[in-house]
Amino acid sequence: MRSFVTIIILAAIIGLFTARQQFALHTRDNGAIGTLVKLSDIAAGPLQQFVPQQAKPKPEPLPPVNEAGILFEKKISAQSAIVVDEVTDAVLYEKNADEARPLASISKLMSALIIVEHIDDWSATTTIEAEDIGEGNQTIAVGEVYTLHDLFNAALVGSYNTAINTLVRATGLSRTAFAGEMNQRALDLGMRKMHFAEATGLSPENVASARDVARLTKIILSEPRIKITTLTEHTTITDLHTHKKKIVKATDWLVSSVVKLDIAAVEGGKTGYIPESGYNFTVELKNHEGHEIRVVVLGSKDVFSRFTETADLATWAFQNYSWENILSE
Repeated sequence: MRSFVTIIILAAIIGLFTARQQFALHTRDNGAIGTLVKLSDIAAGPLQQFVPQQAKPKPEPLPPVNEAGILFEKKISAQSAIVVDEVTDAVLYEKNADEARPLASISKLMSALIIVEHIDDWSATTTIEAEDIGEGNQTIAVGEVYTLHDLFNAALVGSYNTAINTLVRATGLSRTAFAGEMNQRALDLGMRKMHFAEATGLSPENVASARDVARLTKIILSEPRIKITTLTEHTTITDLHTHKKKIVKATDWLVSSVVKLDIAAVEGGKTGYIPESGYNFTVELKNHEGHEIRVVVLGSKDVFSRFTETADLATWAFQNYSWENILSE
């Protein structure tokens, strides 16, 4: 800052000296009053290069265009679905997109956002208590000790319900108060059909529309810690009481490449399942040209279908929509 001010002062001095000389020349040639060059204009010359020029406003992005009008004709088992352009939020495909359906573990995305806002020290440790134990095929037991970092990874990578419950307790909020914050955040973000009864997604009362989930996904994945964690294929957590290490594998089969998607790379997402919901999945994808979409499927018939149906929707969107003229003139 000081160096910049020094440059400005030196430029002003040089400008004034130059102006004095030119003013003298004009006075001698044309008379003291009749000079054709104003002193202020001459002095300002050397300063102009230091004055920031006002940037031109960036053109508004335009939504991608399906120029050939080719529709998605495959039948999908998902009860509701949506495909949305990442930049403009333009809807490229939808099926019952405003129908509120059970979220299952997609709920953990909102839970993660609230947790991140309440926890500062991820190296802090906590002991698993009986009240933390949640349903599901999980390997975390009462009395084990983990860092909050490891529990966060287990919650989003392996969708561990016990990990989420423990992290909720670590925030210092009651479960009721925590769910209240989740619901308030949903309202603040304009997701009117989204409601949470608890943090894990085990309750069928945790509901939202596919359109709400697409919006939630965009917001949640803008948080670096959440985004990076959802892109993890597998992680290792350590019980600090016994020093036993446990491998947690991703429930996202696109991340772990169980289901192949050559046309795009995964930028983050979350799975969910309870009997009332069917198989759910939300994901953000980026193709080789750097264009991004979000795909949400809710209520697919089986664990494999939610990924293949997502892949089919994404392939259709990237193959038939053009982003070539995405910026307006």
